[in-house]
Amino acid sequence: MKKLLSICFLILIGMVSCRTPETVVTESEYSIPAWVTSRPVITDYYIGIGMAKRNGMSDNYISIARNNALNDLVSEISIQVSGNSMLYQFENRSELKEEFRTYTNTSIKENLEGYELAASWGNNYEYWVFYKLSKKAYNNIKAKKLEDIKKRALGFYENAQLYEENADYSNAIISYLKAFDVIKKNLADDLVIFSPTKGSINLGTEIYNSVQEIMNNIQLKPNSDRIQVSLSTPIINDIVVSASYLNKSNGKISVPVSNLPIRFSIAKGKIALNEILMTNTKGEAILAAAKVSNKGKIQQIKANLDVETIMGDLAKDNLVKQIFAFESNIPSCKITVEVEGKKAFMLMDEFDFDSISKRKTIGNAFKKELSEKLFSFTDNREKADVTVKIATRTTKGTYLERNDLYIVYVDCEISIIDNKTEAEIFNNGFTNLKGMQIRDYDNALKDAQQKALQKISNEIIPEMNNIEF
Repeated sequence: MKKLLSICFLILIGMVSCRTPETVVTESEYSIPAWVTSRPVITDYYIGIGMAKRNGMSDNYISIARNNALNDLVSEISIQVSGNSMLYQFENRSELKEEFRTYTNTSIKENLEGYELAASWGNNYEYWVFYKLSKKAYNNIKAKKLEDIKKRALGFYENAQLYEENADYSNAIISYLKAFDVIKKNLADDLVIFSPTKGSINLGTEIYNSVQEIMNNIQLKPNSDRIQVSLSTPIINDIVVSASYLNKSNGKISVPVSNLPIRFSIAKGKIALNEILMTNTKGEAILAAAKVSNKGKIQQIKANLDVETIMGDLAKDNLVKQIFAFESNIPSCKITVEVEGKKAFMLMDEFDFDSISKRKTIGNAFKKELSEKLFSFTDNREKADVTVKIATRTTKGTYLERNDLYIVYVDCEISIIDNKTEAEIFNNGFTNLKGMQIRDYDNALKDAQQKALQKISNEIIPEMNNIEF
């Protein structure tokens, strides 16, 4: 008998030792705590209650319940927007308010301290957790953290002021943004602090206005806003973009700005270009000769301050991007590149219903688009580099009496001849392109011509752009 009791005792010890640290004690539904069925109100405390369903033998339900309880606790900590908050500048921007609320709730949860487990309860189906946090303790911790945050941000702010005084505007922007990075989770709070150089300031508002002022006063100007270049040849002369700051305190004197990242890209056309260059001590960003790979006659190079390079990791922060909204005032300029196309002579062979077309609708429209995008036309074939030929035929199709529809078909062939070698360097076209309209064949002809021109513009001319002359 004693031996049997000893064995039972050992089994009981083993069962107890295998229980999880936070064991769920199964109770009957009559033992449910009051805080589970009715949310308590504790004047001096924030509370958070979370529940998770129990599924199988996994302990995940414990962490889920805890997480839900913390989310509930955070939701009780209402975000009180201080009268000195910079957010009042954006009170009409609802999307920014929503971004800020999500951002702040996440921040509160990540930095939450001082909460304690008040109770937990579970049965075979559910697990509940009850957290509480002293409002006084929370406010004391928050006040101390806010003071530390403002002091750290002030350090970056004062550095930015020194950079501005020395006309180092690139580093000034970087330092202002570093200061903002420190306070961005506390934008709803009172961010007023005493600055040794400027007295009492609101950090949020001061940082925002300082960055915007620098952006507004930086100007980019190219050495030439219009460049002429021959087709498929490089731009010989360097493109120089000068960055300057209009210093109002010095009587609106322009000061060159060094160490600014300038991005050169394409505003129009297909020049192979996407490059970031830093301005030198003269405030100049110098772009070496760039090859014009597109055959378009008018193209544009855009130069703009590359804000993402300056911002670094902050460029990925949606809240920061929405607050500063740099897109509206990024310093930029454009350089127009005029490409002199090959000289071309045009031959049109256009028939409408077996008669020579008097208007040559398709041929003339085709020539007009080529003159805008690819060639410079001449009436002297001997002076032309190439001869462009277009031959079109329109024929009457079936009349659908039931629907009162007239059908017309278009055939088209386009070729380009190199006048020096007399070799055909391009050939394309289409057959039986259908147009149809009611009333008569003339209406159907117009529809067919319009469709033919769309096909030429969308499919054939882009292929002609790839010809190597």
